[in-house]
Amino acid sequence: MKSIIKKWFEYAKADLEGAEILAKNPKSSYSYQLAVLHCHQAIEKLLKTVIIANSDEPKRIHNLLALASDAKIEFSESQQLYIEELNPYYQPSRYPDLPLKGPILKFDKKAIFYHLEKTKELFQWIVKKYNLKK
Repeated sequence: MKSIIKKWFEYAKADLEGAEILAKNPKSSYSYQLAVLHCHQAIEKLLKTVIIANSDEPKRIHNLLALASDAKIEFSESQQLYIEELNPYYQPSRYPDLPLKGPILKFDKKAIFYHLEKTKELFQWIVKKYNLKK
């Protein structure tokens, strides 16, 4: 595996690990919010890993839908729906002063473990499909 691909992959795995640590050891109500941000980041960085592995340059964006399209991965309908569900959770965790339409996103234990499981499933599927464990 090329070093740049390996680096992106390692960062993606680190975000997935961070999500799990925050979900299992919350210190405040923000731990779950940060855990879902790390779920988003894990998938974002993994998609960018695939884009680089395909000899393309990933855009410096955080939109999972655009990155999934750029990665040219054929997702199942349920995988695509989860990517659409996870996509908007990037900004509220990063920008607390962002004027939001609707309620502030808050996650409870049940919600974050749902996101953690779905993210892990999607992550492992992409890893297997692109043989990224090397």
